[in-house]
Amino acid sequence: MNADNNSKSNNIVKRILSNPISGPYIALIILFIISTIASPDIFPTFTNIANVLRTASIVGMVSIGMTVVLLVAGIDLSVTYIMAISACILANIMAKQVADGKDGIQLGGVLLVLLIGCVVGLINGAIIVLRNVEPFIITLGTGQVLKGIIYIYTKGAPGGAVTNAWKTFGSESLFGVIPYAVIMWVIMIAIFGIILHKTVFGRHIYAIGSNEEAARLTGIKTKVHKIMAYVICGLTAAMAGVMLLARVRVGEPNGANGYDMDAIAAVVIGGTAMSGGRGTLAGTIAGVLIMAIMNNVLNLVGADPNLQIVIKGFIILLAVLVQRKND
Repeated sequence: MNADNNSKSNNIVKRILSNPISGPYIALIILFIISTIASPDIFPTFTNIANVLRTASIVGMVSIGMTVVLLVAGIDLSVTYIMAISACILANIMAKQVADGKDGIQLGGVLLVLLIGCVVGLINGAIIVLRNVEPFIITLGTGQVLKGIIYIYTKGAPGGAVTNAWKTFGSESLFGVIPYAVIMWVIMIAIFGIILHKTVFGRHIYAIGSNEEAARLTGIKTKVHKIMAYVICGLTAAMAGVMLLARVRVGEPNGANGYDMDAIAAVVIGGTAMSGGRGTLAGTIAGVLIMAIMNNVLNLVGADPNLQIVIKGFIILLAVLVQRKND
């Protein structure tokens, strides 16, 4: 009887370890333990964990769209600038509303910047797919165009304001426990998790990433789906820009710098293959939390900020090499 129980236990352990998302979550647990040891007085406190989750929610929102793009073997380096232009435009819109004594969520302004994100994603996707060019070059170029527009629009200086509703969203928590930004991230994760794993569109995204030509021959509209992947990425980047604005309370032209690399690192750490066709949002969540905790604990121990950039680069390289070895 004991032998049977041991055999069943071993089988359960093997199944858990063989699951692609087990690795990222095991790494997350180990990192949490190390971080607690490195900063026992601050890191495990409720206040600090809440701040980690708020930061993670912004990167996490960008990572949703980045996951979809990587699943079709693409990449989007313009997300940083989509975030920045969304935040700056919305901040200026809200500043005028605040000056007029109006308060609230300013739905019209929010919808406008989300539309801008979708349009940028549509432009990225259309050029990449219809002209058959490298996504790295196109999205890098689009990002630079947006960067120039942002500096012309803001004259390189932070500005604008946010309403009380968005101040509350950026700094407060539901029942004093769960930050509102985290709730929004979780809702979007659930929505896109259903889209990717429970809909025809999601199955087609995975099929295109696995073998685009085979997917095309089976009747899947590969071009439309790939363009839509970039539209989704633009949308989530714009949403992240709104969340960032709510957190910092000002439209900052350079405020979103580094979010593209954080998102790519998080998605790759979470097990999404850069070659496409393999990955889950569940894995991406682990990757996002790993990046957020790593950044947090390095700040707590007083590490050189430039060291964080070096570590992120090594993490991306290591994750890609591990993926190549497993392919």
